[in-house]
Amino acid sequence: MTARVNRLLTVLTGVAASSVMVLTTGWAQQKMPETTKQSIKTKPSVTTEQLHGTVEYVEGNDLVVRMTDGSIREFKVPESRKFTIDGRALTVHDLKPGTKLSATVTTTTTPVIDRTTTIGSGTVWWVAGKTVIITLPNGENRTYTVKDDYRFNVEGNKNATVSDLKKGMKISAERIVEEPRTEIVYNTEVTGQAPRSR
Repeated sequence: MTARVNRLLTVLTGVAASSVMVLTTGWAQQKMPETTKQSIKTKPSVTTEQLHGTVEYVEGNDLVVRMTDGSIREFKVPESRKFTIDGRALTVHDLKPGTKLSATVTTTTTPVIDRTTTIGSGTVWWVAGKTVIITLPNGENRTYTVKDDYRFNVEGNKNATVSDLKKGMKISAERIVEEPRTEIVYNTEVTGQAPRSR
């Protein structure tokens, strides 16, 4: 009798262990909140500006230019910048005082919206006012404060508000956060004429 009871307990323990494994696997296969990010670019605006001046002074990568309106401007010129002077490609180190410069500056301004979309599902654990606690598929509880215009998908009803939620409801929700920013790209082409030797 005792041997039979021991065998039965062993079998039941094995079955219980298997059930736990199945439940754990089931939870792991459910989807946790998924987040995707995308940058949406809208139509860019392009402006072009013409600048004219004469080289006054050059030291290292610092270039001092007297503009046509008489003002003095200093430019920190990158090593990669090329100046087309009398048809030849020169660096800032090759420029001499008296060199006439003409610059075409093209500015491309692109409005960008960085959109982060989070889609998640879970079970309502507790709700009061605008606060809801959701049990996620991994068993973790998370607390959210919900805005009035936020909508949930509750068993096919895609327009449920937080006030429609009840404990035990299976829900899914999509949260979209949009952050605007601006990308600015400058393209500068500089041509000129070296001073004429007398």
